[in-house]
Amino acid sequence: MARRPNPVFSDEYGVVRDVLIGARREAGLSQRALAARLGKTGSHVAMIERGQRRVDLLEFCRIAESLGLSPDALVGRIATQLCALRAAA
Repeated sequence: MARRPNPVFSDEYGVVRDVLIGARREAGLSQRALAARLGKTGSHVAMIERGQRRVDLLEFCRIAESLGLSPDALVGRIATQLCALRAAA
């Protein structure tokens, strides 16, 4: 039986990672600085940004708030980019 592709490496999840990276950079934070706000290690954030670790809903909300954004604003950015990705396909 063929293995299903890992959704962490999908183009759609890449959009999520790109939005998170962009929001972190807009906030002027390094991976370490964001990790400190989250009470995590720098490698934890790096793994998320490299696509080696998925983010669950509660962690997503904590990340958004640590970046000075509401979770729904961050979801809005993701939704906009996902629509553009699908339109380009």
